[in-house]
Amino acid sequence: MKKLLFISWDSDKSNYMETLFFPILQGLSERGLIEARVIQFSWASKTQVSRIQKSALDRGINYTHYKVKRKPFAGLGALEAVYRGVFLLKKYIEENAIDILMPRSTMPATMVNRLWDWIGKSGVKVIFDADGFPLQERVDFTGMKKDSLYYRLLHKEESKMLLKADRVLVRSTKAKEDHGKTIGADGESKISVVANGRDAAHFAIDQDKRNEIRKSIGIQDDEILWVYIGSLGPQYRLEDMLKLFAKYWEENQDSKFLILTPENKVELGVIPAAVQDATIVHTATYTEIPAYLNAGDLGLSLRKDAPSISGLAPIKTGEYLMMGLPVIVSPGVGDTDQLLKGREFAFFWESGKEKELSNWLRKISALSPSSIREFAIPHFSLEKSLDDYSKALTGI
Repeated sequence: MKKLLFISWDSDKSNYMETLFFPILQGLSERGLIEARVIQFSWASKTQVSRIQKSALDRGINYTHYKVKRKPFAGLGALEAVYRGVFLLKKYIEENAIDILMPRSTMPATMVNRLWDWIGKSGVKVIFDADGFPLQERVDFTGMKKDSLYYRLLHKEESKMLLKADRVLVRSTKAKEDHGKTIGADGESKISVVANGRDAAHFAIDQDKRNEIRKSIGIQDDEILWVYIGSLGPQYRLEDMLKLFAKYWEENQDSKFLILTPENKVELGVIPAAVQDATIVHTATYTEIPAYLNAGDLGLSLRKDAPSISGLAPIKTGEYLMMGLPVIVSPGVGDTDQLLKGREFAFFWESGKEKELSNWLRKISALSPSSIREFAIPHFSLEKSLDDYSKALTGI
């Protein structure tokens, strides 16, 4: 069994490691493909790191955390972490006889790029998790300029990794096409589209949970509960979702909108006054999410239109569908259009389609949750992810 080292760079808020990558790495280990190890660079608190370490231990994954300093200023801390990270990685690879490196996104790629001469001599293979279009996301949503020195340096590192890696993982067909242009026609075959799948046993329909949660928030059997799960940044179009709900509520005043978010502070001023009493904002952990989704009748997954969204694989859309919920989604997000266009349980919302949305909403109560889930499993489950990753590992 080959030893694989997954390398990530995360903030103090991301839970992708525990909820997405640990289950995938554990599943690949259980299939006998790899022995999984993880090094995570982040500025998470000690409490958060302890929680992640326990999660890794429970899944049989060897986990190491490296603290990224944020003082005296973040940029200096990042540079120091990258510089020290190169030596840390080389030492770790040698001491643990690592066979495969899997850097996720740009900063880990930058570290591994410093080691190519040594990697070439050592026989270590590299699988680059390109993670969509992370640099374009920074341009779209954080104000990074394409003509800035920082962008040019990171783009150069990403391109170098795309060219040199033995395999490249992406989340959409568009990302495969675009990165294929950087690699060249002969290299596109080394790019694999992989799913961000969820455990179907965890995201399972449960009528008892539905009854319990609906009773706790005052929803009757024949009343409609809208649900949104996730972060509340501007790219997720919270205000647009609230406006859509407010319009629906005008004619359905027994309906409610449940917003599940990991964020401790939520700006309630964006909720229209008319629906403040009908809007429930709740802080929920990952393990609690399926119970609340069981209570729902409709899931929302909107994204602000931008070039980078074509590289995404929206996790929450898959979670909704696996729980049997019809969804309101945005067009142009990853491969969502190809998968869901024309499906009666999916509505692609754009400004100006309010009348069509109203007509669609009248029909959703007749949809079969079990049929929606049956569709979702082959596309959005953990098993789908494991199959995709297994194929990408073939021949490495």
